[in-house]
Amino acid sequence: MGSLDFRLPRISAPVELIFLGTGTSSSIPHVDCLTAPPGAKPCRTCLSTLTPEGKKNIRRNTSAVFRTRGKDGQDVTIVVDVGKSFQPAAVEWFPKYGLRRIDAVLITHGHADAMNGLDDLRGWTLHGAIQPYIDLYVSMATFKEIQRAFPYLVSKEFASGGGDVPEFKWHIIEDRVPFEIGDTGVQVTPFAVHHGRIFSTAPPLDLSITPYSLSPASTNASTPDVPGTPVRLAATIPTEPTKQIHPLLCFGFVIQDAVTYISDVSHIPDDVWAMLQSRETVPPVLVLDCLRLLPHTSHLSVTESIAVARRTNAKRTYLLGFSHELPHEDYVIIGEAAAGNECKRSDLTLIEEYKLEEIREGLPLWVRPAFDGLRVFVSENDDVRDEAY
Repeated sequence: MGSLDFRLPRISAPVELIFLGTGTSSSIPHVDCLTAPPGAKPCRTCLSTLTPEGKKNIRRNTSAVFRTRGKDGQDVTIVVDVGKSFQPAAVEWFPKYGLRRIDAVLITHGHADAMNGLDDLRGWTLHGAIQPYIDLYVSMATFKEIQRAFPYLVSKEFASGGGDVPEFKWHIIEDRVPFEIGDTGVQVTPFAVHHGRIFSTAPPLDLSITPYSLSPASTNASTPDVPGTPVRLAATIPTEPTKQIHPLLCFGFVIQDAVTYISDVSHIPDDVWAMLQSRETVPPVLVLDCLRLLPHTSHLSVTESIAVARRTNAKRTYLLGFSHELPHEDYVIIGEAAAGNECKRSDLTLIEEYKLEEIREGLPLWVRPAFDGLRVFVSENDDVRDEAY
């Protein structure tokens, strides 16, 4: 656990949040739903994506862009997660919103829907197309997972063919230790939450690294590290399998005291709650995982998400990470109910059908479903607006 006292001065600047993806790991629509045989129960959510009215149900892997101003007055662009569907998301939203250079990529955890698009970042760095390299901020556990799955992304000696791979500079970040993006003055605080459990008792692969190859982001220390520096790998297989089952830890982020971003979570530990609630100001925007109606091992359900949002007490909560169980418009109805607004009879039927009466209990809450391409703006005085609600 990192220090709770280390703080960086916040730059007073507006923050723009763009949702690149708002779906679970499988994305929406599902191919099995679109190719279902006659007589099968139709999937309302997936089939709606074939019509213009259902565009908000097209959901790629969870990913977001944050754009703000650095201390030199220049834009700073931060991407959170680059999963399996990052490339088509970038092709759609980067030109539309005037995005180009990436100042930092933050990876929440080592799953495919968070990191499998890393190779696509060659489009930014190959032959210096946009920039010479990209700064990657990851936990040590995630770095080792990337090292295991994509060794050529860490050390070019493992690349084949022409070696056309992206150029990265790696920074290892720690739980609850704030860090600065480069020398921009833009502050990020990572914190570890539970994202389900690691069920396997097979012996884990221990991939060690030479210490000179990494830059500890929390200290912003100078380092001889340069893009492309080989990282020597040493694989050690323990002789005895690991018996204990551990929670899978995943990073959430507080960015510029404007947004709390938690895309993959099943449980927030008490000490993390203490950190979040001890902050001088509550970030006005919460982005929160919400997979489906029923409880799940690795994600929050609808009622769990509403409970977390009420406890966080942000001005606005945007849900993401949806499965295809409910369409976008049903989540809007759920948000209206959480706000305590009077529901139409048809809307009440939905609430009753899915046994969601408890979301109407408690303090009124502003909560809406995010969707791919939604932009949210946080002003310097923490006012929040978006382009949909």
